[in-house]
Amino acid sequence: MKKPLRIRTVSATEAKNRLGEILKYAYANEEHVIIERGGIPVAAIVPMQDYAQLIEEKDLPEAVKPAIANGVQAAASRTRLRAFLAAAHRQMPDVPEEESNQDIQTAISAIRS
Repeated sequence: MKKPLRIRTVSATEAKNRLGEILKYAYANEEHVIIERGGIPVAAIVPMQDYAQLIEEKDLPEAVKPAIANGVQAAASRTRLRAFLAAAHRQMPDVPEEESNQDIQTAISAIRS
């Protein structure tokens, strides 16, 4: 099942002032960000795996092909990890955080001894 596309719109000023945060969020959450100037969409920030689907590999400069391939692979790994964690969470009983922390500390102590 394909997850829904997340698209957010920001002004050029906001993009300039918060570029690092916007990039991090787009990367980590696979979000598209449309940048507007004067209310007109002028550019977009898209996750690397989506960018790789938009263009043909032959059109990429050789110098960036390995980095793009690594970015796509990392994104796929993050997606698989999120799916795994969500499935594990669904199978786990609701355990209070305090009890979980106590179990973790017990396990750490057992391993150290």
